[in-house]
Amino acid sequence: MINRKLNLKSLRGRLARGQGLIETALLIPVIIILLSGLLEFGLMLNDYLTLQDAVRNAARYASDGLFSARDSLHNCTTTRDFYRQTACLVNQELSRERPLIYMSDNGTPTVTDDDYLDPFHNDDIVISAFSVLSGTGIVRRYPTEYGETGWSYAQDLPIYGMRNFSSEFSSSEITAQWNAWDTSSGHLTPSTGLLIVELFYHYDQRLDLPWITAFVPDPVELRLYAIMPLVSAEPTATPRP
Repeated sequence: MINRKLNLKSLRGRLARGQGLIETALLIPVIIILLSGLLEFGLMLNDYLTLQDAVRNAARYASDGLFSARDSLHNCTTTRDFYRQTACLVNQELSRERPLIYMSDNGTPTVTDDDYLDPFHNDDIVISAFSVLSGTGIVRRYPTEYGETGWSYAQDLPIYGMRNFSSEFSSSEITAQWNAWDTSSGHLTPSTGLLIVELFYHYDQRLDLPWITAFVPDPVELRLYAIMPLVSAEPTATPRP
């Protein structure tokens, strides 16, 4: 009788261990999928924050520039073109993050100072300047030749020459938001100038695992922007006769 009880207890123990092994075997793939997804998302978030810092810093540095300065020099060390210089600032910030941030090595893989965002990777930088009149909203958008689409880094680059993206900010939307702020605050916002720098970047998944790419596109399109005041674009009041 005692032996029978011991055998039953031993059998139950073996069954419990077997059940635990089966449950563990079923859970391990789920845990691996979750952990790999978290890791991939963490890597993408790190890149996103790096890109956001680059856009914000470039816009901050350019905010005291002269938006009307234009030239045809495509070298970042010699150009005085406002829009091209701003794009150069973005590239300068991001080149310090190679190889985490994907950029063209410009034919010099051992040198990072001349690296630039690769439009062939479908990346782009779009820059717009605005004159905002108090009580009215947007009255001018620059550069005027590009209108609502904004200045495109990819289109400006001689080796590429095609626009990959257009601005996601329309003058009418900014004016509507501006007027909404005036209404909610109960007073008119003073006339000012605005600079918007938009970055379109394609994040290549590092792990490139099939159970992630089945649900998340590879590359993942990241869109970032920074808005800064731009004194030089402030509208000039019409002089009274």
